[in-house]
Amino acid sequence: MSQIWKIVKWEFMNRVKTKLFLITTFLLPFFMGAMMYLPTILMDLEPEDETSIGLVYDDEIGLLMERFEQQCDLSLLLQNGEPQFSFTRMFNEKEALDSVLSQQLDGYMVVPTTVLDTGQVRYFSQSLSNIKIYTSLRRTLNQLVIQQRMLDQNIDISLVGELSRKIEFDTYELDELGEASEGDELSSFLIPYLFLMILFATIFMSGQLLLRSVIEERTSRTIEILLSSVTPDELMRGKILGLGALGMTQMVFYLILGLSATHYKGWAAIEFSQIPTFMIYFTTGYLFYASIFAAMGTFFTSEQEAQQSSGVISIIAMLPIIFASYFITNPGSSFTILSSYIPPLTPFMMIIRVGTGTVELSEILYTTFLMIISCVVLLKLSGKIFRTAILLYGKKVTLKEIIKWTRA
Repeated sequence: MSQIWKIVKWEFMNRVKTKLFLITTFLLPFFMGAMMYLPTILMDLEPEDETSIGLVYDDEIGLLMERFEQQCDLSLLLQNGEPQFSFTRMFNEKEALDSVLSQQLDGYMVVPTTVLDTGQVRYFSQSLSNIKIYTSLRRTLNQLVIQQRMLDQNIDISLVGELSRKIEFDTYELDELGEASEGDELSSFLIPYLFLMILFATIFMSGQLLLRSVIEERTSRTIEILLSSVTPDELMRGKILGLGALGMTQMVFYLILGLSATHYKGWAAIEFSQIPTFMIYFTTGYLFYASIFAAMGTFFTSEQEAQQSSGVISIIAMLPIIFASYFITNPGSSFTILSSYIPPLTPFMMIIRVGTGTVELSEILYTTFLMIISCVVLLKLSGKIFRTAILLYGKKVTLKEIIKWTRA
């Protein structure tokens, strides 16, 4: 046992000081946060440059279009307070098209005289990537068209706001005691997804480190020196536990950071009291995949070959992420519940369900027991493969040989 703890300590201390670990642990969360929030912040900023728009319409709706230009000048502004749009009257589409192609205009709108009846308006531009341009124009013109329709029907526009006032639909989340707290639909979706990503990232970063470590020590023949002092079983267990402790350290940091941020924002989809449950699924999920990666490390002589094969394992584990939108919005469906009892998916599926607050204690106990049994079986099989294949060099391992080793 003392030899195992020596390996655990060496693996942990050797990796925890690396630049890769420090960068992924401390900078990655801030980078991910910036990637999530920066686009939203930038989208909310007022534009800096004026946009020139051509307007093609007949004189019959001239008054409506004049009001449209005035409303845009008042409500759609640049950062310096000047109007965002400059409008130019065009008398036919060909003239407008030529102006766009010659870069004199950024785009043009075709507003037919039947706009009050059909509501059909066309917008043309060489680039439609900036959706804020045409959504702003559409929203402003839409409001004016609705007002004009009401005026034509002798409806008092001042009553429109009062009559069309939306209902207040507040949502509340109930706990096990029936206590209600104000709910947040967005956070109820995002938080389980966020913690699912944390679990996946920490498990597979630690697993990939384990795979790379075994391959490096085999190819450099360092493994022969190590096996002169410890048994293959002790080496494998020490590596798994050492890198598992590394992943646990990383995940605890992510959890504390994530939970602090969510509580600061007023989100409470996952409580601090649920951290032990999260730890259980991290531990069992890591041991499950680490045993696979430890055995895989003995199959290959290069990291490139190993990465190709481990990619298949990663794809299987990514299924809950790929279908996360369904699982989060349908946590009680038969498909979601059944998927929770498939060992490769169990840790990820249960984190989703725990995050949505739709899982019973009995299900946590059942799935934990299932994962423990699966880990014990996989660790035993991986140990047999590891003992036999660890010192095999320059030989392609066949599936028949792997099956033979597991039966030995």
